[in-house]
Amino acid sequence: MRPIFVKDLTNVERFLAGIQRVAQRGAPEACWQLVMGSPGLGKTKTLEWWATQNDDHVYLRAKSGWRLNWALRDLVTELGEMPANRSEKLFEQALRGLAGSGRNVVVDEIEHAMHDTKVIEMLRDISDLTETHIIIGGMTGVDKRLKRYQQIYSRITDVMRFEMCTVKDVHKVCENLAEAASGVPLKIEDDLVKAIHARTEGRLRSVLNAVKEVERHARKKGLQSIASTDMKLSLLTNDGKARTAAKRVA
Repeated sequence: MRPIFVKDLTNVERFLAGIQRVAQRGAPEACWQLVMGSPGLGKTKTLEWWATQNDDHVYLRAKSGWRLNWALRDLVTELGEMPANRSEKLFEQALRGLAGSGRNVVVDEIEHAMHDTKVIEMLRDISDLTETHIIIGGMTGVDKRLKRYQQIYSRITDVMRFEMCTVKDVHKVCENLAEAASGVPLKIEDDLVKAIHARTEGRLRSVLNAVKEVERHARKKGLQSIASTDMKLSLLTNDGKARTAAKRVA
């Protein structure tokens, strides 16, 4: 598959629309955005892509057991500075690195930071003092946990939930990524696109696995165009959720 990020998918477009809503907010402190989704829908890849597309933005992945000092050290390191030893100095470094910079801070897997409210409160302080756009990503349902902290949740201007891919999304994935050989596009016919969507239920991770399997089959047969009649559709599913979906459409 081509090593590119397909940005014209429904979820990505909705995420970018949320970015604009935060940029056009009224209250300066309401500069938070929450992105949620079940595993395998493309949330993390989208957040990573957004951060890397904008070189100044910061992408952090919260870790199990994250505490205030650890989180600050990760943030300061990503800002390109040598972390200080004490939390107060680390916080000052973070403020200097973000104030007036126009950088966004992306914190994925935010549920790992929920056991220590000091981490969330630190992000709130930074956003209040620098008006930094904070994008937090987490599992479905993390919003309910955040609502316990209204001083945080009230600052979230946009809440966006990643959903399953549509047939149109699957078509775009196939069109942009599938290769018959290195650099040679592979046309996946509409009937096979629909079969991929049905058997994966539109779960992006499963869709990508299915496209890889279609590529493998097409290359084995020397095809540059492939339809559902050219391969066993059972080969499209190789994970638990996709197999369950396949049984329902078999």
